[in-house]
Amino acid sequence: MESAMKSLQLSYGRCASSPLFFKDFYDNFFNSSPLIKQKFIDTDMDAQRGLLRHGLSHLIMYAGGSHAAEMKVDRLAHSHSKTQLDIQPWMYDYWIKALMTTVKMHDRKFDESLSAIWEGALKMGIEKMIKAH
Repeated sequence: MESAMKSLQLSYGRCASSPLFFKDFYDNFFNSSPLIKQKFIDTDMDAQRGLLRHGLSHLIMYAGGSHAAEMKVDRLAHSHSKTQLDIQPWMYDYWIKALMTTVKMHDRKFDESLSAIWEGALKMGIEKMIKAH
């Protein structure tokens, strides 16, 4: 039987290999709140989708105990803090909901158990980011 981390990595691999995964995520995220969409008004979305790809990888590796990924998540937290991008703590709930909606769209093996694994893993990094705000 696969470990939770292995299941998460395989799920992310299935999603990341889908050509529309990152675009669909931002469509879902932007549709969740006009205030969120406004945060990205002058953003190069091609570059942003690449940043999301890397950021998700780091969040997953951090949840798996990677010290190198923890340093990346620390940098991510700083860049999203009040003094930088000022990503408000409430926005992370919308981010997670949009991500779970998008994973469900793109991972044919998605189920409640995998959803719980995703959410548990993301919680570690998101809590660090909220604390840094």
